[in-house]
Amino acid sequence: MSHSRIFAVFLGFCFASSTFTPAEEEADALVIVGGSASGVAAAIAATRAGVDRVILTEALPIVGGRMAETLGFGEQNRMKEGSLGGIWIELQERVKSHYGKKVDTPEPHLMQEIFNSWLEELDVEVLTGFVPAKVTMDGTRINSVESEDGRKISGTCFIDATYAGDLLPLAEISWTVGRESRDTYNESLAGVILEIKDPPGKIVEDIHRTPISGFADDGKTLLPHVQGLTTDVTPGAGDTHLQCFNLYACLTMNPELRVDLTEPENYDPAEFELLRREVIRKGNRVPFRIGGGVPNGKAKINDGVPLLLHWGLVGGGDSFPTAGSADRQKVREAHRDYTHELLWFLQHDPSIDKKQREEFQKWGLPKDEFVGNGHWPWDVYIREGRRMKGDLILTQDDLFDKVAKKDSIALGSFPVDSHVVQRLASPDGKAIVNEGGYLVEPPVYQIPYRSLLPKKEECTNLLVPVAMSCSRVAFNSLRVEPTWMTTGEASGVAAALALKHHGGDTHSVNVEKLQEILREANVPLDLP
Repeated sequence: MSHSRIFAVFLGFCFASSTFTPAEEEADALVIVGGSASGVAAAIAATRAGVDRVILTEALPIVGGRMAETLGFGEQNRMKEGSLGGIWIELQERVKSHYGKKVDTPEPHLMQEIFNSWLEELDVEVLTGFVPAKVTMDGTRINSVESEDGRKISGTCFIDATYAGDLLPLAEISWTVGRESRDTYNESLAGVILEIKDPPGKIVEDIHRTPISGFADDGKTLLPHVQGLTTDVTPGAGDTHLQCFNLYACLTMNPELRVDLTEPENYDPAEFELLRREVIRKGNRVPFRIGGGVPNGKAKINDGVPLLLHWGLVGGGDSFPTAGSADRQKVREAHRDYTHELLWFLQHDPSIDKKQREEFQKWGLPKDEFVGNGHWPWDVYIREGRRMKGDLILTQDDLFDKVAKKDSIALGSFPVDSHVVQRLASPDGKAIVNEGGYLVEPPVYQIPYRSLLPKKEECTNLLVPVAMSCSRVAFNSLRVEPTWMTTGEASGVAAALALKHHGGDTHSVNVEKLQEILREANVPLDLP
């Protein structure tokens, strides 16, 4: 049976088993929808702050999001020293305790075990296979959320910690998706970008372009993975396209653990003509490698901004945020198949130097990771989803100029990082531009409590630490796990204060008290 078939059969089993006995779970407590690392941090913080009952739901069979796959702690390497603390640091200490040393990229199964045991220690109730489908409201208050399989959870306060902001449309809360135009918030990094003009900070990675034709030999037909021409777009214009997603796969060259790849179904090497041309241009050298760094002879593969064709499936995630669960699964499968096919190309295509092919052939899937799922990650790296539109919308200005906020509940400092949005060919056939892919470095900035809140007239008992209220430019810096775990921790404490003093009303939380508790938990809030 192929890996694709195993994946589909097991996933169907997991979701079917979770729907076997629909039941209603009553709770006058905190309900966290989304088992991302942010959701896990919110559950931990809320329990520590005195919430008697915390329920954490997740659509997939595992909790922890990207941190429970193969991401690791590497994102903090691009962040300013002193901008992180709290539960993020505690997680690193738990990993260090297991391995007996500091490890930047732990094995995925270990991260899953750590999250599960941590939640179990605190008696957090975890419901997996819970796909939110309906919300009941009483005025501006959410009363319950119901899953596709009929399970219903009632609560007094709610947190949406999903990557795609899945509660927002169900609760009729204002949201957006995609790119605003450059004029919407006067952001130089907004909208379609073929070249960066007026950068607000240091450019770490510029728009990648290469002198390789995106046309087939007839000079008319676009090659696979080229979406159009540079003349098809308007610089600075907004659109609904998203930066590319990729599968954050874990690989191993350990013969005792390795499951060798089989030829993918419907494999066609012509799909990777762009990569073949790039290899030739670089003197028959493959421009990227599979790196180590994961214990026990394992490695991770991630997308790269300054590459022509890479692990990211450009355009493949555009439909994900607003898609239903069945269509989201198709997006996951498309990314898994693309990754499988690209690996097979690197291992077997004659255009790749024999010595390099042999190096790639040493890698396979680890049999002790993602067991029952064909050893592929459960989810894709969701780089963008919905963004809430609250009373305060953080923009580029808040990251580079107006960085101080009196209601600070976390610090941000990750680069404004957009992976490729569209791969476009020049009309003369002389170049390809990976439109929209860049990194620009901001200073340390404060993240305000207000950015976690919906408009008061829309909802009063919800916090949104992931799909928070911001522009797409600001989101490109906010969208990393260290920041989201910190905003998740702040949300958990804020929910505890809302439940204890305000009947779950998140808009009435005493921010000074919230800041006091966060500082006691070693969460940095102040600008350096």
